[in-house]
Amino acid sequence: MTSAPVAYVYPKRFFFVAKDIEGMRGMRDVLESSFSSGSKYALPLDLVRQLIFLLRARSAGVRTVVAHFAGYHTILPVLLGFRTHIIIAGSDACSFPGINYGSFRKAGMRLAISYSLRNACTILPVHASLVRFQNTFSDLGPAEQGYAHFVRGLQVPSVPIPYGFNTTFWTPLLLERHPLSVLCVAFGASAGNAVHFRKGVDLILTAAIAMPDHSFTVIGAENLRSYSSGPANVQFLGVLDPAELRNAYATHSIYAQLSVMEGFPNALCEAMLMGCIPLVSNITSMPDIVGEAGLVIRARHGPLLIAAIQEVDSWDEATVQRTRIAARGRVAGCTMDLRMEHLIAVIQKDAGAR
Repeated sequence: MTSAPVAYVYPKRFFFVAKDIEGMRGMRDVLESSFSSGSKYALPLDLVRQLIFLLRARSAGVRTVVAHFAGYHTILPVLLGFRTHIIIAGSDACSFPGINYGSFRKAGMRLAISYSLRNACTILPVHASLVRFQNTFSDLGPAEQGYAHFVRGLQVPSVPIPYGFNTTFWTPLLLERHPLSVLCVAFGASAGNAVHFRKGVDLILTAAIAMPDHSFTVIGAENLRSYSSGPANVQFLGVLDPAELRNAYATHSIYAQLSVMEGFPNALCEAMLMGCIPLVSNITSMPDIVGEAGLVIRARHGPLLIAAIQEVDSWDEATVQRTRIAARGRVAGCTMDLRMEHLIAVIQKDAGAR
């Protein structure tokens, strides 16, 4: 590889972070660094560890840093003068105190993000809505949201680049799709915790009680025992590997993403690529992702979810099949190759402008 190496920093190596790094390594040398050691009391040590990494990266020829999320881990890259491009992915664009979610609800994190974004070269939201958006879906956070709302007077250019997907892997399978079945992915959910409410698992349970003839599946539960007293028609599963998850999408009729907040939800897009009919909350990117290939739920209210499921149940087979094809078509253009092409173009344009 002839191009200069790039450093990629992140708070935690989520699977969508790993996809980015693997994609970039097909085009560049990439040095990566995870920031958080897992303890909120370890911030000084985390900063020292990152400082050592960045100084070594500079010695290796790194002048550009790509950061996934904005936060404490983006302070040193901009402070040390690296050409820093910050990917805004969701939690770093909002404040939802009602479920203890969103970086801007914390004073220290708000300062860290504000400093980082004001001194970045480019801000790369995974969807344009993360710049500014209205929260009309729930009362768990204020109406005015988006990183430009919280960081007033921001002048740094914003270039939205959606996540990318392996559309060859996420493709409909010749498996029986169970009628009257609803799937939700909620990694980290336990009964009553923040993820439980942020991902709308409580709404799933409400619908399940009202619709005993339907089956509901929640994937990614962190504590399966916490849901042991739930309705009999709800199945809770832990984290599945990609092949197992693909089979789950292929055998369910509806995918429900009822989140209080999302950036550009990977599970929703994977489910749509697999032909699930999406039901989504009216927040950030999701109505735009779904378009006319699903239904948008306007408020965080169980009866609205029940009504949406019943509406899909009432469709004839031709409408169902047409919608499944349309759902895949809405996301089929979001490939990893295209994401990498846009991301590298931003880096190269910045390097050429120096």
